[in-house]
Amino acid sequence: MLTHTIAAFACVATLFAAAQEPEKLKVGSAMPSLDNVEMVQGSKDNLADAKVTVVEFWATWCGPCRKAIPHINDVAAANAWRGLRVLGVSTDSTDDKSKVKPFVDKMGSRMTYNVGWAGEGISRSWMEASGQKGIPTAFVCTNGKVAWIGHPMDDGFESAIRKCLSGRFDPELSPKGEQYLEAGRKAAKKKNWREASKHFDDCIALKPEIFVDAMEAKYQMLADQQKDAAAAKAWAADVAGKLSSSPVALAEFAVFVAQDPRLQQHDLESAQVMIEGAMSAGGTKTDVLVAAARVASAAGKFDAAVDLQNKAWRQATPEQKPFLKTDLDAYKQAQAKGASAKVGQ
Repeated sequence: MLTHTIAAFACVATLFAAAQEPEKLKVGSAMPSLDNVEMVQGSKDNLADAKVTVVEFWATWCGPCRKAIPHINDVAAANAWRGLRVLGVSTDSTDDKSKVKPFVDKMGSRMTYNVGWAGEGISRSWMEASGQKGIPTAFVCTNGKVAWIGHPMDDGFESAIRKCLSGRFDPELSPKGEQYLEAGRKAAKKKNWREASKHFDDCIALKPEIFVDAMEAKYQMLADQQKDAAAAKAWAADVAGKLSSSPVALAEFAVFVAQDPRLQQHDLESAQVMIEGAMSAGGTKTDVLVAAARVASAAGKFDAAVDLQNKAWRQATPEQKPFLKTDLDAYKQAQAKGASAKVGQ
């Protein structure tokens, strides 16, 4: 009888412990609730119409978090017109909760996205459930599911956002592709160019239009690490062929080559060839027009940038227009001053 009692108690204890464990959160999992986030700036209401939601955990005392905030703000502003919404969730303790609002106010224009404080169960259902032990940590979510988890300063952060915004996120292929991509980056850091190239190519082969980030990584390796401008230009031409039937993805790569700040040099000639290919395949798409305006601006062609952005603005939805107008005004100012306006970086 005692044996059965002990066994029964052990069973109940096991069930109780299991009930206390948060459900494991990974890429492809359903997006956890944000109901208990206590808002400090903005509103959770504007997350309802988001095509992509970024939930980023941070704290006022965290140095890397403070460094990442302006970058997150730039990404949020550049992609708001496409349906990106960001919610920064402070993990400051209850005792330090009062520090969050003054911190956000002091950041001013460098932190304009939605900000809240992690109320009951929020950190547990997001951070603990995903096994994340450090901040900042960002969760990129789309269609109610988690698409990416990682540091907001990682290359994969913006790439994941772009994939989701253009409907190219694949929950089945993405995890495998990320493995290839990470292996390629590690090999490139060790200057094992052949191995790195193979990993990048294996990633791209899964589905080229999904893994534009692998194409970018290979281009950066050739152009900056190997210092082989001819090989980088040849690779850009190869990418144009691989993405010929995916104009939005091709336009994204063209913008990368034209103005991405991670690159030491920008090949405007190749970028122009690629954006012309994207325009030919999908020139009426708002995404392509916006990208073409950015490439034109990077080349100092302000008249063209204004014209292209204006076309994008005119055909945009009412929700998109204010965001696109901001960039249009920036191009017009640059046009008047004769200075380059590389918006959307």
